[in-house]
Amino acid sequence: MKTFTVLRGSQSFHLSRLFTIVILSVLIFAESCDQREINEYEPDSSCFTKEFLENEPWVQEELAWFQQPKMGSLRVAVYRYRGAYFLAFENSFLSGPASHIFNCSGQHLGDLQIHYNEFYDNIELMVVLLTEQY
Repeated sequence: MKTFTVLRGSQSFHLSRLFTIVILSVLIFAESCDQREINEYEPDSSCFTKEFLENEPWVQEELAWFQQPKMGSLRVAVYRYRGAYFLAFENSFLSGPASHIFNCSGQHLGDLQIHYNEFYDNIELMVVLLTEQY
C-alpha cells in the first residue's frame, strides 16, 4: 500500500515559516491593543510615585496581605476617577473589593462615600504597576 505525502520538505518549511509570521503578527497586534487602553500617566502628577509606593507603610501592609500563599492573582493599578488618582489592589477572590482601593491619603472608597460600581463606571486606567500570582 502506498502512502501519499501531502507536503514536501520545502513546502513544509514555507508553511511553518508562514505560520510563525502569522503568530508573531497576532502577538504584536494584541500587545498594541493593551497599550492603547492605558492612558498617559506621569507618576509626578499624582501621589503614587515610585518613592511613595516603596516607603508608605499602608501600601506595604496592603501588598504584604496579598502576597500570602494561595491568595491568587493580584493586579495593582492606578486609576483616575473624577480628576483624583486611586491605587487599586485587585483580586478576583475578594468579597469586598472597594476596601482595597485607596486615595493618596490611604482612605478607601467606603471612607470617601464612593460606591464601588460608581467608581468602576467612571474611571480611566492610568498604569498597571504589578501583575502577579501568589
